[in-house]
Amino acid sequence: MNPGGRYPTSRAPTNVRAGEGDRASAPRRQRARPARGAACGAAVAALLLAAPGRADESRAARRAAAAREQGLPYTMVEVSGGVMTLPGADVCPVSLSPDTCEQGETSVSFGIHNLYRWGDIGFGAGIFWAATLSTEAARGAPELERDHSRRYFMLDGAFRYYGIRTKTWEWWAGATLGGVVVNDSWSVNADREPYSDTAYVGPRSVTIGTEGVAAGLAIGGEWTFADNWSLGSHLRYSSWFLPEQRKVSPTGDRASLSERVDMFNIGILIAYRVAL
Repeated sequence: MNPGGRYPTSRAPTNVRAGEGDRASAPRRQRARPARGAACGAAVAALLLAAPGRADESRAARRAAAAREQGLPYTMVEVSGGVMTLPGADVCPVSLSPDTCEQGETSVSFGIHNLYRWGDIGFGAGIFWAATLSTEAARGAPELERDHSRRYFMLDGAFRYYGIRTKTWEWWAGATLGGVVVNDSWSVNADREPYSDTAYVGPRSVTIGTEGVAAGLAIGGEWTFADNWSLGSHLRYSSWFLPEQRKVSPTGDRASLSERVDMFNIGILIAYRVAL
């Protein structure tokens, strides 16, 4: 025994050395416990927050599928793409001379519709957009290198009757009514290939719009390949009623189309159903 009644460190009782070790390591354990507890709490919170979202999504999907099978109301969003043609239209982008007019027009088309379905009946509204596949040279000084292009925009309401329905297939016929706008644009080489990065307000080309009324018929079919997804095709006819007098731009260019124009559109579509 040392003077003063203390043991040497190497000979100290086991319980004394253990006590000192516990006191030394206690702060470390106390610091580690809150960190592990916080991590566990964050993980549990993330699971609790994510679970209702997955449950709500699956519940909505089941409700939409059940609504279709039971004939209950639901909505569907439909996106389509295809080819639009104006087979009998007199397209005159340069002048009104019959010698310069072209017969017919073909364009790439895209559309999106939102429909309300209840049993065999469907109705809603959507937009339809198309762009010509060709670009014509416009009159003017040769050094300007003027070009002409067309764009088509339709906003219409749609009504459908699903006359043939099976578990995976549906066939429908319907009608459309709305408005159409034909935009003619004339640009010069400086508009298409700007020589600076200057930002201009408004279009860099001369554009005139021809507005009219569009009414038509459509048929189509859809194949349900998943609970709320369907893939199909459609054939659409529309008659456009445009002004008899063609509009004239400030540069003396005339609108491409006038009077009554027949439009045909064929394409594919994909739709997603949403429960109410």
